[in-house]
Parts: sequence; C-alpha cells; structure tokens
Amino acid sequence: MKTLLESTNIQILPQHRLKVPKTSLIPAIFFYNGSFTPIHAGHLNVLEDAKRYIDNLGTHEFLAAYISPSHSGYIAKKLKADELIGAGHRLSMIYLAIENIDWVMIDLFEIFQPCKTKLSITMEAFLSRVHSQLPHGKSIDVFWLKGEDALFHTRSPDNLIQLGFHTVYVLNRGCNEDIINNNDELKSIEDYYEKRCRDIRASSSFLAT
Repeated sequence: MKTLLESTNIQILPQHRLKVPKTSLIPAIFFYNGSFTPIHAGHLNVLEDAKRYIDNLGTHEFLAAYISPSHSGYIAKKLKADELIGAGHRLSMIYLAIENIDWVMIDLFEIFQPCKTKLSITMEAFLSRVHSQLPHGKSIDVFWLKGEDALFHTRSPDNLIQLGFHTVYVLNRGCNEDIINNNDELKSIEDYYEKRCRDIRASSSFLAT
C-alpha cells in the first residue's frame, strides 16, 4: 500500500489503475472531491453507482476515478477542533478503503497545496493535467461526482461546465423521507428534487439510488 513516506509529485496524475480503452466510445473519468473525514461506505457507493450509470449510458467507456481530498484549511472551517482528522490519517484511510477497487486513484494536488485553494482552480488544474498527461487526454470526458449533501450548498456550476466538466449528482432518495413528510409544500420525492435541483438541472445529471 502506498504511504505518505513515498516521494510523490503532486502535479502528476497517477495512471497505474487507468484502464486502456477497448471501444470507440467516448472515454470517461470521474473527479470526486470532498473532505473524506473520514471516507466511508457512502462515498464508495457514490463511486460504484456513478460507474454503473456511465456503463449503462451506452455512449461512454469508463476508465478510472480520481478522489481529490480537500485541503486541511477547508476542513478546519467546517469541523470543530476535536473532530479534525490530519491529512496523513485521511489519506491512509482512503488508500485502505480503495485498496481493492482497481479503478480508483487519489489526486494529491489539492490536499498538499500550501494553503486552501478555490475549487475552480483545483478543477481547472485537474482538467489541464488530464489533457496533458493522460493518453488521449483531450478526448476524455470528465464527470464531476457530487453526493446528496452538495445539493444544499452548490450554486449553478456554469463556470465549471465551461471548463469541460459534466456534473453527476448521486442521490439517495430514502434519506429524504423526513424532509418530505415535514413540508406541506412538498408532496413527493420528485417535488423535493425539483425544488433542490432547479438552478442546476440544465447542466447536470441526477442519479437516484
């Protein structure tokens, strides 16, 4: 297993689990960013469900997923001091969690920046490295994976779409039953998602699990 003691150039995207395209379909990879404090089964389910979605599209051939853990400066603003997990521990847990998933890799660019970096800068850097480092990189479609919680704090991702990202939200319908039941204006799960997704629906895909 890879450890933090190994020398790593954070500018280089790993390719040891990148699949070689076997069809004429559009090659696709995932960019999955987040705190991962710690990584858990829900994160892995997002990856698995999104991969299944791409495999079933019939237009793309899935090659790999890249997890991009957030900088500690970002996490420090979200959590209490006694809830913080150091970057080394977070990475160790991620490496353990994906050890047997042979299509998931970690991009170290964001977590090892000198300070907290804007998401747009991180994603632009990721796309640039995909184009310049991966085989046939400019022909690869990059899908930005987002979980259920992102619906509550994500604005329209137009600037990221312009960069060349496709956005996929993986939604767990069951976890929202209480929200539906306690809101007279929402009569169904579909109404709930219509309200939550209205601003970003045009530029995103929604996968309900």
